[in-house]
Amino acid sequence: MRKSLLVVAICWIVTTTFSCRKEIEGLETKDDTGLVVKKKPLWQVANTTNPNKAGGNIGYSTVIGDGILDTYFYDPVERKDRMALLDIYTGRRKWEWNDVIRDFETVFIDRGSIHLYKEYLFYNYGPRNYGIDSRTGNTIWKQITGYSAFGNCSSLGSVYFTKGTPLTLNEQGILEDRVYKGDIRTGKEVEVVMPRYSRKNIRAAASWSRYIGLIADVQPVIEGRDTLLVVIYNETGPGRNEFQACTGLYNLTQKHWVYERERLKEDFPEAFNTSWLTLSGEKMYTILNNAVACSYWRTGKLIWFRPLPSFAAIPTPIEDKYLAVFSTDSRLFLLDAHTGQTFWEKRETLSTTSQVYYHSGIFYYLTATLNAVEIPSGKKLWSIKSPTNGIIDGHFWGFITGAPGKAGQKGRIFTRTGYHTYCFEAIR
Repeated sequence: MRKSLLVVAICWIVTTTFSCRKEIEGLETKDDTGLVVKKKPLWQVANTTNPNKAGGNIGYSTVIGDGILDTYFYDPVERKDRMALLDIYTGRRKWEWNDVIRDFETVFIDRGSIHLYKEYLFYNYGPRNYGIDSRTGNTIWKQITGYSAFGNCSSLGSVYFTKGTPLTLNEQGILEDRVYKGDIRTGKEVEVVMPRYSRKNIRAAASWSRYIGLIADVQPVIEGRDTLLVVIYNETGPGRNEFQACTGLYNLTQKHWVYERERLKEDFPEAFNTSWLTLSGEKMYTILNNAVACSYWRTGKLIWFRPLPSFAAIPTPIEDKYLAVFSTDSRLFLLDAHTGQTFWEKRETLSTTSQVYYHSGIFYYLTATLNAVEIPSGKKLWSIKSPTNGIIDGHFWGFITGAPGKAGQKGRIFTRTGYHTYCFEAIR
């Protein structure tokens, strides 16, 4: 009898182990090289009411408590996008928001358009700003600004910083950006400073009859008791279609420029800077057309300058050792953050997104597939197609972000297509 029970127990263990292994292996499919090409999501939810029409204007997302910020498309009755907060464990919508100032205005979330302070969620769309309760989705305040701007706000505690040209000048076709400071809790704003543009080469450019100066980005830093603003901006240069990229450091507390008009690259004439500014420790990284510049933000002095084969985007510092950069000729580079030298490069066509995610030695990003690369080896671990990859906007695009695991569990990766938002178990 005892022997029979032992045999049954062994059979149960073997069967259960095999069954569990089969179930685990069924969560993902690998090719012959070990690359994961298919993976079952922990959850997926529709982000459009019309299964035949893709929706959602989002290039950036963030985790707020146990929620992930998303957008949801209503069609055809209301034809309105809505901001939504999804439960990170189930995908259930906790709340939706569409209390926009202009009827039928889209809800578009991009880098710099969302900032969180305690329960206050700041949202910017052009010259319209909103304060939203992140717990309930209710509007706290909303207002139209007195300047023309779009995105690229930054924040420090309860204060946000943005830039734009006063509407009185914009209506005359004049571009002359200055920096504004606002309170996330109330929306109250004031103008704080304008770069001292050279005004030597003012001319018509793009859609402006007088191009004086465009601020590409502003990032605040606390140094001792002072608040400092790192500002990068563009002016027209002396040559035809020539722009000059400059940086400055403004002491907001003492109200003076620490330095200003520091050229990012003196002998790089067509240095129009359309990228955001990325700060990492004592360094700042920015894009000059088809090149990456690394400088000291305290002085503006250049550390290294690295031309790339094509226009560059999304400089992402990793552990203060590496810098991941995409170029528009379909390449992903991993550079040395201290020298600009290349560790490796890969042929990758970046998807429509302004976001990448790094955690625990793994770099996640979107092409038409969901990708994961080990840092620093460059070994590719994921290249996952979406379940709706064969239809228009059915591939992965929009945002990608994640949340670390708790109590020894693996983290979570969040991304979306035009039809569904997904949650996957992270590699680590």
